Amino acid sequence: MHAPDIEQRALAILRQVADTDEVLRDPDLPLYTSGLLDSLATVTLIATLSEELNVLVSPAEFDPSAWATPRRFVADVCARSSSATT
Repeated sequence: MHAPDIEQRALAILRQVADTDEVLRDPDLPLYTSGLLDSLATVTLIATLSEELNVLVSPAEFDPSAWATPRRFVADVCARSSSATT
C-alpha cells in the first residue's frame, strides 16, 4: 500500500473510531484532551490498524503523544507501516 493510501485509510479509521468528521477537517485537533479518544478508543485503533493495515502497535510501548492530533496519528501510522515493510 502506498503512503497516500495509508494516510487516507488511517484517517478513515480514526474518523470511524472517533465518530466525527472533525478529525478530517482539523489535522491539529487535540484527540485526547478534547475527549474524542480515550483508552477504549485507543485499544480499538490499535486492533483496527493491525487488522486493516497490518500496522502493529504494542500497547506497552504506546505513547499517546504520538497520536495527540490527526496529523501526528497519520505520521505515526505511516512511519510504522514503512518500517514494517523495510
